[in-house]
Amino acid sequence: MIRIRNPVSNIDVIINVFKSLYSDFSNVDFFDLDNIAEFFAREKLASSSGYTGDEALRRSYQIKDDSRKSMKMQAKSYTEIYRLLGWIQSKEDVALNFTFSYLGVHVAMSGEAAKDIFEQCLLGITYPNLILDVKFKNKNKPFVSILKFAYDLDGKINRDEILLGPMNIIDGSSKKQINEKLNLIKSLRKTKNIKKLNDAIQDLSEELSMKTNSVRNLTRFVISSLVYSKWFKKDSINIYGKKTDFLILTDKGEKKYQLIKNSINLYGCDLPNDKSLISEISNYSLLLMLKYADFDIQDDLKKYDSLKSILQEKCNKNQILFSPFQYFSSKEILKYMPDKIIKTNEIKIESSIEIEEIEIIYYESNKTISYLKSEKNTTSTIEKIYKTHFEKSKNINKSINNFLKDVASMKQADFYPLVADMLSFIFNRKATTSPAGNNNLRYDVIIQDDHYSIPVEVKSPTEEIMLSVKAIRQALENKIILLSRKPYPTTYSLCSIAIGFTVPNKRSDVYHLINDIYHTYKINIAIADMKDLTLAVIRCYENNESLDILDFDNYKGKVEFN
Repeated sequence: MIRIRNPVSNIDVIINVFKSLYSDFSNVDFFDLDNIAEFFAREKLASSSGYTGDEALRRSYQIKDDSRKSMKMQAKSYTEIYRLLGWIQSKEDVALNFTFSYLGVHVAMSGEAAKDIFEQCLLGITYPNLILDVKFKNKNKPFVSILKFAYDLDGKINRDEILLGPMNIIDGSSKKQINEKLNLIKSLRKTKNIKKLNDAIQDLSEELSMKTNSVRNLTRFVISSLVYSKWFKKDSINIYGKKTDFLILTDKGEKKYQLIKNSINLYGCDLPNDKSLISEISNYSLLLMLKYADFDIQDDLKKYDSLKSILQEKCNKNQILFSPFQYFSSKEILKYMPDKIIKTNEIKIESSIEIEEIEIIYYESNKTISYLKSEKNTTSTIEKIYKTHFEKSKNINKSINNFLKDVASMKQADFYPLVADMLSFIFNRKATTSPAGNNNLRYDVIIQDDHYSIPVEVKSPTEEIMLSVKAIRQALENKIILLSRKPYPTTYSLCSIAIGFTVPNKRSDVYHLINDIYHTYKINIAIADMKDLTLAVIRCYENNESLDILDFDNYKGKVEFN
């Protein structure tokens, strides 16, 4: 019986927590459950004994038995899901020391396209795998099986049927076993009696030595994912003599089924015994995953035309359904896909934040604007914004508020380049966004100067509506890395800037942290919101002037663009 951990049922939370973890830990050699528990406490993402934050962590870690430390166990639940999805890997032979995978980098850096990768990763969940040590012996891809079962069951399936069928197959590649389970469900439906279905679940629970509710809870992540992906929608229909909740296959779900039907559904345990062929299949399969998630990988796919011809000749299909990062451990990835290993500077989390550049090819989604490239002319962009929103305005404050309403729904991929263009115009200097996937450049935007470059941490309104202490910590990190690596010249006293949609009031911990950083390190952190940044753009445009970058020498706290 397939058993999948369920940290939370909200898939957006699972994705967003992962992105936050990447933001905090992508610059270290590895991180562990204790690091994640501390992160959860700091960001108030988990609770213990009715408390959140530091008090929750303290109470949780008062318990000596690790298996009873609620914060640590919550961290473990998340890491099991992330390993199953292929976004993190255990480091070498240490199961609970984690690093980010090449696939995980794409999730962290892809904005809204992360949802598309998540969908493909659902199809990539496979047992057995070389990632998780599980007790059950099933050979199965549960989400692939669910789509197959639902299609053969008139496009509808419910929770208990998922448990009795697609999640309870010993060999998901066996047509005989699939037909046996399908016939079981069809026979239960013919009774039109909900008691027969309940009895079948009771028998399954006794077989597993589990309580019935515990067995049914095994589908929480599964059902949440099926609905989140929009492969299914929920409806209440009468099949078992009374109306019960069912999942109804959507057009999108049927397209996924057709993708499965037209692909070679490859299990890792069935790979050929040939290193070069395994490597070729793995890289080709990864590219197909990104293709189905609408990433621009067409040129690289052409390199595998000969493999496609071989597959077509032998299997009458040339697409493979296989996810290497969801089957192989980090050892096998190093063996078969060495160019897809994310390397850092072999440092521990406590010792330093210095990092080493990652040399990887990062593919961009067709659904997002590139962080790396912009064909726009900054002056033209600002001119268009000004003429659209402010040129004929009789009430500048009202116009700014209307402009900010448009900005308030922006994701990272739109918001970061906009901030870069505004800063570039204000300071009359080149301001660019940082290349995605390059950990050597931690800041989101850099204002470039021959002597006085300024790193900028940016938080889009969909990340956080108001700047938090996390942004301030990252602004500090940006400055330290700029001083250490020296990709652009700067001075110690010049501030590091954090820009968000809004900034908190002066009683916030944000201002206390800014002062603490200055008193401890003599590093200046300045913060600004979009309203003041917009006003500065208007004044600079109307007066044909720019701000002096040296005005930000020895500047800390809230920026007033006067």
